[in-house]
Amino acid sequence: MAASAPPPTGLAFAVSVDVRRDQQPHHDSRIDAHVRVRATGTGPRDLRPADELAVVIALDVAPAHLRAAATALAATLRALPDGLSFAVLGGTDGTGDGSPARCYPLRGDWALAGTDEKRRAAFSAGRVAPTPDDRPRPGYGAWLVAARALFARRPLPVRHLILVTDGGGHDPAGEPDREDTALTAAIAACEGAFGVDVLALGRDWDPAPLLALTEGLHGTAGTAPDRFAPAVTGVLRRLRRVRSPELPVTVTARPTVTGVALGESLPRQHSLVPVTAPDHPHRYDFATHQWEPGARDYLLSLRADASTDPLGVLLQLATVSVGGATAPLVVRWLPPGVAVGAGGTGGGGGTLDAMNAATRMRTALDRGYAALDPMSRDEAERQFGVAVRLAHEIGAAWVLDDVRKVADIVDGARGLVRVGPTVDRGTVREGRLHVASGHLLDLPAHTAGPPVKCPGCRHLAGQGARYCIACGRSL
Repeated sequence: MAASAPPPTGLAFAVSVDVRRDQQPHHDSRIDAHVRVRATGTGPRDLRPADELAVVIALDVAPAHLRAAATALAATLRALPDGLSFAVLGGTDGTGDGSPARCYPLRGDWALAGTDEKRRAAFSAGRVAPTPDDRPRPGYGAWLVAARALFARRPLPVRHLILVTDGGGHDPAGEPDREDTALTAAIAACEGAFGVDVLALGRDWDPAPLLALTEGLHGTAGTAPDRFAPAVTGVLRRLRRVRSPELPVTVTARPTVTGVALGESLPRQHSLVPVTAPDHPHRYDFATHQWEPGARDYLLSLRADASTDPLGVLLQLATVSVGGATAPLVVRWLPPGVAVGAGGTGGGGGTLDAMNAATRMRTALDRGYAALDPMSRDEAERQFGVAVRLAHEIGAAWVLDDVRKVADIVDGARGLVRVGPTVDRGTVREGRLHVASGHLLDLPAHTAGPPVKCPGCRHLAGQGARYCIACGRSL
């Protein structure tokens, strides 16, 4: 494990890489590794000052629910932290094109939370006008477009949209798994500009677009009661713990390494997109967002050409760096005829099996919910059975609790599950959001020696490395 002086983000980082040390050499050998990044807060403050946050609250509810939602919105606005920059959107603007209306502030783009301003904002919560029955409600993409225009005029360190929705404004034609929809385009256009949290009211919403919003824009989706003020307060408290809105995870690889891929497994599961510079073709920067104190787990995959490498010695294939902390990925190519041992036997890779099991478990759990909406009992039982069996193996008790809400667990160790004749669709949809909300595994610690510097080019290298990854010099 390696750590360095605290970077200017207010976080100190420690990075560790767990990999099965002994590998079979091939022209195109695939290597998988578990990367854990642990961030620790530095400095005297636990919370970011509220005046460094800009938040848009968007109220997307049906006219029949507007009165109750306006009451909850008023309570939300009264509870805002002083100093916060905020704006409120809701209803339509009357132009006929379905654009969201600006509800507060009454003049200008942004309000600054203070005693009098919050009182005026709460009093104005009833100004959210219902969308006429003969006009469509703004879709999710429209809320993103309106928020993006506001954030462009408020470049604070943390910018976030809190979308409170009952799901009625979503156009079923804009499915998020298609690349040509307005929602997909809006998410892509807002990437890096701000984050999104979704609070789902009631039970009539489709979870797929909500998850697409939060995965694409680095937030969370969850259910909320009609009186949603405490839920919004919880989102704001989490945002104030964010020390670094954006930070790259950098993988620097040997020239013989290709196909570098990195995916976040916990607390949220999604793939990351690498960026390389022409002058550094073997350095891959993966943008990550909203860093606060805590741990994150990643699955790193790469392919290496071992055809010219020596056998039986430790070789550094890559380094992983975050915020000034670096850890090496070191393997040893086995001589011909020597079999690769199982993980967890002292040769590294002990947590990799658990990580892979957790990924398969969450995927199976999500597929089980998807099979229940609409009902496909046999497929749901098969997928839930896989999730339950894996949950028993890695000790993920929350999966068992979730499955019991929609099915009976006959034999958890064997993965035998029975779905009843009827299932509450609202519980199913809530379950899909819960799968994506993030649950850390209690994985055993894995450590590596502190990095050393190459005496030639001063590039960082792992303690077990024999050759410098940058210049090839013997260490």
